[in-house]
Amino acid sequence: MRAIACTPLGFACLALSPQYLYAATPVSQDAKNEVTSVERIEVTYRRSSIMAEITEDAQKLVAMPGAMGDPLQAAFALPGVVAAGGSMSDPAVRGSSPSDNLFEVDFMPAGYIFHDFGMSIFNRHLIQDFKLYSAGYGTSYSNATGAVFDVNLRNPKYQPIKTTLDFTMFNAGVFLEGQLSESTAFYFSARKSTLPLFFDEGEEVEDEDGELTGITINAAPDDNDYQGKFLWDVNSQNSVIFSFTGAQDKAGANFNQRAELALKNPEYQGDAVFDRNFNSQSLIWDHASKHVSAKVGVGILNETERLEYGKVATLTDGFFQQAKAQQVSYKARVNYHIDQAHSVVFDAAYFDSESTYSYDMFQYVCTELDPDCDLNRGERINGHDTFDTDNYFIATSHVWQFHPQWQSEAGLQWQTNKYTDESFLLPRIALNYYVTQDSTITAKFGQYNRMQDLDVIAPGIGNPKLDSQRANHATVGFSQHLADDWSWSIEGYYKTMENLPLALQDSELLYSNQVEGQAYGVDLLINKNKTDNWYGWFAISYAKSERTDLQQNITRDYYADTPLVVNMVFNYQINERWNGGFNFTARSGQAYTPIVGVKENPDYAERYLPIYGEPFSERFDVYHRLDIRFERDTDFFGLDAQLILEVMNVYGQDNTSHIDLDYQKVSSVNDLIIKEETDDFEMRPSIGFSVSF
Repeated sequence: MRAIACTPLGFACLALSPQYLYAATPVSQDAKNEVTSVERIEVTYRRSSIMAEITEDAQKLVAMPGAMGDPLQAAFALPGVVAAGGSMSDPAVRGSSPSDNLFEVDFMPAGYIFHDFGMSIFNRHLIQDFKLYSAGYGTSYSNATGAVFDVNLRNPKYQPIKTTLDFTMFNAGVFLEGQLSESTAFYFSARKSTLPLFFDEGEEVEDEDGELTGITINAAPDDNDYQGKFLWDVNSQNSVIFSFTGAQDKAGANFNQRAELALKNPEYQGDAVFDRNFNSQSLIWDHASKHVSAKVGVGILNETERLEYGKVATLTDGFFQQAKAQQVSYKARVNYHIDQAHSVVFDAAYFDSESTYSYDMFQYVCTELDPDCDLNRGERINGHDTFDTDNYFIATSHVWQFHPQWQSEAGLQWQTNKYTDESFLLPRIALNYYVTQDSTITAKFGQYNRMQDLDVIAPGIGNPKLDSQRANHATVGFSQHLADDWSWSIEGYYKTMENLPLALQDSELLYSNQVEGQAYGVDLLINKNKTDNWYGWFAISYAKSERTDLQQNITRDYYADTPLVVNMVFNYQINERWNGGFNFTARSGQAYTPIVGVKENPDYAERYLPIYGEPFSERFDVYHRLDIRFERDTDFFGLDAQLILEVMNVYGQDNTSHIDLDYQKVSSVNDLIIKEETDDFEMRPSIGFSVSF
């Protein structure tokens, strides 16, 4: 079956089939009489090759200044996305918690996609497309009440094997890609952080004022990651993909008697080690025919996170917390195109999950509503537990073009959590009205749920009887395409959240479901695709996010509440080799809880703790930052190469991210001495170099 695509005047047509592409031009009758045979040029076209090329939107994110070639890090310049608690933090989207987000990579659940030290785990050469569903998404995603980050890694290219080496100020990597046979191709990526080069192990760290912090680097902050994909194009309609990925983050330090951590809790003095890692493998069958497209896959995910602290060889073995998770995912999605007006999507997934939690620690009963967990220290506890956290869902969605100007999508999802013995029937609907060919009004509504984090429902450290979190999303938006590749969109949203955890300081239950939340706002995006040698976008978001303590009937701003966010990105193709641009970000200052006094630490003599005022009642000054980036395509001994020059925080703005007592200077309850900590960096230049052969 072929689809015929013609130019408006009909001078040339393209005849498209799933596997072959033909080009033809009209031939006159006289020519037919004179020519007995016509030579035809046949070009093999693989359906899988479409997914081997990066999309234009993803390419914009790769080249965004300040993102270090990392398209996922660039997501913070999109409407409604903020870093919760500083620019190195996880993303909070439209008033939801970072813990509410779902991350999927190539149809399968991901371990974690951001390193602890700022970058994502993916090589910039791998991203084919990246979709952020901020609210009101459909039935294909489960166990999430915030946003969905859906990452597609591109397919390998059918080409001679090619190697690319990348070197930047902060990591180095190798990328191999190529064809193995007529129907198979592969790629492999591995990267290693260069952060250890910037730290002298064994020396005590100094702060911005040159004063000793009491922290000695035992093992410099370090991370690494790898990805690989093998593609087999079975035929024009079927392909099989085997993928694997993994990442690790680790660091080690010693906290002596001068360190703030030891001044707050002397038992934490000593060595500390942090290590987290994951590895995953997946096998996916991808099918496409005239009326049906389908994906069926199985994936294996293993995660480990361990924190050791307070290790002093002559006194104690210290404390530790360790979490391990193993999950086998079975997923299927079928899209059946009935006719021009109707299509149906079926989704089903089973996640066979087992989690193990081991610990020897002081118990801290707190949530995001508490300004400082250190004030809620309990007894020393230890334990080892294994939890069966299987969950599954089945869903269907019907897309109906019931009028030339109207389209609806209505779906239901049945989702079950085995550990909490809960089941949910979740409706999700969307309605599009096409005002004109270039203008659309959209309205969406959906109900969502997710199981509570394990550390608040595990026996001994939490309350196993907590209900799962629930959320309702409603959005209304308008989008329009304009001349010269300009477009704009505006969308308003309203979210409600139920069954959020509340920390109970004087109860054996430890936690209850006595917190509700709401978030609402408007996102405006003005975008220009690349024409006249430049592209860019301007995004502005107004938002409000609150949480209500139902036990005390008190409503407060959420700690990640950011009323106003502005992002402006610009990129210009200077000439054939050079392009450059900037990214300017400004947002309302982070909410924080003011310290109004000092009190004696009840657990340790001559130690002091802060007295806090109204939680999250004040804000730091407005956050703003300018990043610039220039790229130059060049030759390196006859090889294709690229030079990247980047400067983050060009004018060295000090953006405050945290306040606390200056524990080294506080020696009595009369010493209200506050110390402000700035964000992750001042001005930071970077040089990168990439060469392919």
